[in-house]
Amino acid sequence: MQYNNIRFGNGIHVPYTSAERKAAKRRNALITSAKYLVAAVLVVFFLFPYVFMLCKSVMQPWEVNGSVPVHLFPKDITFSNYKIVGQFARNFGNTFIVIAINAVFIPLSACFVAYPLARHKFTGKKTMFAIIMATVMIPTSVLMVPQYTLYTQFGLTKKLVSLWIGAFWGGGALNIFLVIQFMRVLPKEMDAAAKIDGANEFQIFARIVLPLCANIVLLIAINTVIGMWMDFQGPLVYLRGAPEKYTVGLAFYIEFNKDSADFAAVSAQLMSMCVVMTLLPIVLFMFFQDRMIGGIKVGGVKG
Repeated sequence: MQYNNIRFGNGIHVPYTSAERKAAKRRNALITSAKYLVAAVLVVFFLFPYVFMLCKSVMQPWEVNGSVPVHLFPKDITFSNYKIVGQFARNFGNTFIVIAINAVFIPLSACFVAYPLARHKFTGKKTMFAIIMATVMIPTSVLMVPQYTLYTQFGLTKKLVSLWIGAFWGGGALNIFLVIQFMRVLPKEMDAAAKIDGANEFQIFARIVLPLCANIVLLIAINTVIGMWMDFQGPLVYLRGAPEKYTVGLAFYIEFNKDSADFAAVSAQLMSMCVVMTLLPIVLFMFFQDRMIGGIKVGGVKG
């Protein structure tokens, strides 16, 4: 913070004294130090569980549960616990298939639904938008039984298709809402200019509007990837009884809930798998945080 050389007293410009400037600087330094101290405490508080997990994942099995006194950092670092990851190779493959399809078609279908609602006027537009947003109020658990029954009748259970077929049906009300808010910010004069040049509606959408929605599309895609990567409920409901189709989240849960005599070894392997499961969300956020935040900020400019 910069301090002026004058202050206002009774309507008169009075120069700061040297003592007042020093006091102001000390006060500002004290406030800044307090802010950094609070931030440091919060960082330690939120990162401690992750550091604990990371340290336990590279400990020897005897050191995880049998060492006395208990310590945080490993005395003998080993990466043998990470060999367990190879047992989930097929499950990782299943997960990546589900993620790839959903990450492409959920934002794309959301854009298709949002385009006419954001860029055009037509009869029933407000009613349609209200119905779409009303679906947000329906609890997921209420829809689970009828959706499972529907999938069973169509023979979609115990197949990966049950986890990605919904990507083609609108992309979800909240995603549609975000895209609508984003598209409303784009100037409609571009659409008129494109029509004068002979472009049809699909060309306007595909060549003008959709490329300008890259930030919000990326935001939805990343949220989808993280959601599907960590999803447990969906695979548990629709893939139960088909081990060869399990995603990594479900296989991870089943594997580490088996009874085991070697609890120490299982605990170390559990920590290593937990570390692996956190890598994808961390990497995505590190590389795309600016564009994700930009998508949220621009999408919330206009209501």
